[in-house]
Amino acid sequence: MPAPTIVIIPGLWLGPKPYGLLVHEMKNAAPALTDFVYAPLLSTGTRSPGNPSMYDDAMGIRAVIEPLVHAGKRLVLIGHSAGAFLSAMATEGLEVGAEIATQSGGGVERFVFIAGGILPVGAPHPEMGMLGMSVVDGQAHCADPDELLFHDVDKAVAAKYKPVLKGQPAEGWVGNCTYCGWERVPSSYILTEHDQSLSPQMQEMCAGIAGSEVIRIPCGHLPMLSEPKLLAEKVVECLKLGQ
Repeated sequence: MPAPTIVIIPGLWLGPKPYGLLVHEMKNAAPALTDFVYAPLLSTGTRSPGNPSMYDDAMGIRAVIEPLVHAGKRLVLIGHSAGAFLSAMATEGLEVGAEIATQSGGGVERFVFIAGGILPVGAPHPEMGMLGMSVVDGQAHCADPDELLFHDVDKAVAAKYKPVLKGQPAEGWVGNCTYCGWERVPSSYILTEHDQSLSPQMQEMCAGIAGSEVIRIPCGHLPMLSEPKLLAEKVVECLKLGQ
């Protein structure tokens, strides 16, 4: 069976660029993996009012993955941070075993969450101001990226990627989780033990909500920058290639 297509869903503020090192190392760790796609959040880089909501972000992810499923692609979704619950909201009817997937021979077959925020159906996402973000001119930014995001990232790497960070809309983004694709297919959760942004204890809770297999790594919130080789090896393990 051919290797799956890997769809990477970034977390808040980040966009696709910080995940390039992870993709490079995944290709080294598993040469059979050749098909990588990004599904960035539509809200990243926008400001309130009139901004995309988390529902728009989920629909934007779906707009990327649905044509792939129709084309018969088997997909693994890698959701980082907020990209975890957003990716799981996007897959209704697209999982392996669902009608569309059965007809095409494709479908979403697994989730891999990296330091992922997980919400059950009906749960609200906290308002941005409640998460300790810095709100300026309609945008919410990480209050202290050096401490919360880059504390274990090499200084030269951090200097390259800190300018990539963009704001999220300060208002009108949050809502309630409407769907959880991890109820339909297996999931793995890579727990970052040195995380200063989403505590390991909270990650334990999130992994428990999803019933995920848990893999621990000694990293902060951006392991794709601090330890891309280690992260790639663990993600490849989660894919269960050849099984």
